[in-house]
Amino acid sequence: MDFCKRLRPGAPVFGLLLIFLLQWLLLFWPRVPEWDAAFYYAYARSLAFDQDLHLDNDLLLAYPYVNEHFRGRHLDPIDEQRTVTGRVDAPFAIGTSLLWAVGLFLLRPLAHLLVESTGPLTGYEWPFVITINAASAVIGLLAFWVGYRLTRQVVGEKLAAAAALTLMFTTPMLYYQYREPIYSHAASALITGLVVLTWWRLRPQPLSWRNGAILGVLIGLAALVRWQHLIYLSLPAVAALWDWAVLPADKRGPAFKQAMIYGVAIGAAAFLVFLPQMGVWKLFYGSWVTVPQGDPYMVWTPTFFWPTLISPYRGLFTWMPIILFVFIGLFALSYRSPRTYIPLILILFLEIYVNSSTRDWFGGGGFGPRRFTSELVILLLGYAGFLQLLQTRWPGWGHRVLIGMLGFFLGWQQWILLRYGLREQLGGRTLSMWPDYRWQELSLGEFGQQIITRAGSLWTQPADFFIFPGSPLAHWQQTGGFPWSWLLLLGGVGLVAAATVQLIKMVIRKT
Repeated sequence: MDFCKRLRPGAPVFGLLLIFLLQWLLLFWPRVPEWDAAFYYAYARSLAFDQDLHLDNDLLLAYPYVNEHFRGRHLDPIDEQRTVTGRVDAPFAIGTSLLWAVGLFLLRPLAHLLVESTGPLTGYEWPFVITINAASAVIGLLAFWVGYRLTRQVVGEKLAAAAALTLMFTTPMLYYQYREPIYSHAASALITGLVVLTWWRLRPQPLSWRNGAILGVLIGLAALVRWQHLIYLSLPAVAALWDWAVLPADKRGPAFKQAMIYGVAIGAAAFLVFLPQMGVWKLFYGSWVTVPQGDPYMVWTPTFFWPTLISPYRGLFTWMPIILFVFIGLFALSYRSPRTYIPLILILFLEIYVNSSTRDWFGGGGFGPRRFTSELVILLLGYAGFLQLLQTRWPGWGHRVLIGMLGFFLGWQQWILLRYGLREQLGGRTLSMWPDYRWQELSLGEFGQQIITRAGSLWTQPADFFIFPGSPLAHWQQTGGFPWSWLLLLGGVGLVAAATVQLIKMVIRKT
């Protein structure tokens, strides 16, 4: 009943659902995974079907469905791409695959009923592929919902909803929620959002080993999804250190002992949860701790700091300009409560540092500054802080007009990049990934000119501008029939997600 009340017409969560369904109709493309996604899926398929981690057969089963470039790069020379332990080189985090593995295992009975097959199921049949793609899209929606839940505590329901709806159109989540859902970005946004939300709610409570263990488990899970999420250990560490530093001198001794217990609990819990990833590294690369992409991949100095920020080829500020307003909002909020918001700002700076220390700072053949989607909830909170600043400076209808106009232009720019930048036609292109990670970029002036040239497509070719190839509406345009099976599987995933959320909330209340 409580969940149904939250879906009443006019409620912000209902608005999130409506926008989600609209985006799903326009964008969703449930294709067999390729490139990085193929390895995430191969891990999952190997665990769910073979109960091993020999990925050769799992990758080769995708051979009939993937494009020739992926086949030529990874599948045809698969025997040449071996690690020191004889395994297929698969340098990707295991966390998202563990989630997909559970889904694939549970789907097998249903797939037997839906698929006419004379042989054993492979895991690449349409019920598996569509459902896992849909699950990732729903996980992305949950990440926005978590961000909204946190943000409304700070700025109120209306501004939180406005910020969430704007972020749904203005980040690379659009691509990795609907066009390449089997990447790890949606799961990454959700788990880091849960880390921030949990840390936020535990902040008023005394430091304890129990609260530390809860945070440690979540941070460990986040690191399983993407390794750089270990930077989230700084969130409780900086906050605890700050709280200790402002105490009177006579109270620092007992507080230090309490903080040490708290910190050890966080580190121990995170380490235990992260152990499966270390086991996979040992199995594949012969070492418990490694950089699977090789030593040249990380330089550990922000060598690519400026390209990461402003390059027309997927720079953070050029491809996701909402980040400018996010920083303004976070600094405005930190003026009121520095102990709460400075640690969150630090996470963004650490993410910039890690990415600018990576030779593959541009994210390979991906879309936009995709690795920053991990900070989705922090971005949402910062943008909401900026909207609150607008509300303070221009009360009445003034701030509403500004919010609407700003959201429209930020969303318009992102949609242009999404629609016309998928084949690297905007800003530049990847020249090589290994061993030198070279790229080609246009000037900022040329990049802006491309944006302006494409901007008119909204008016001249609205159907082509909004309806993406492979989407449900494109399917309907081409065949005259709507893919109801996609919608039914999406609805099933949504119901499972809603039930899981309610179950978790009940457990939390009782404990």
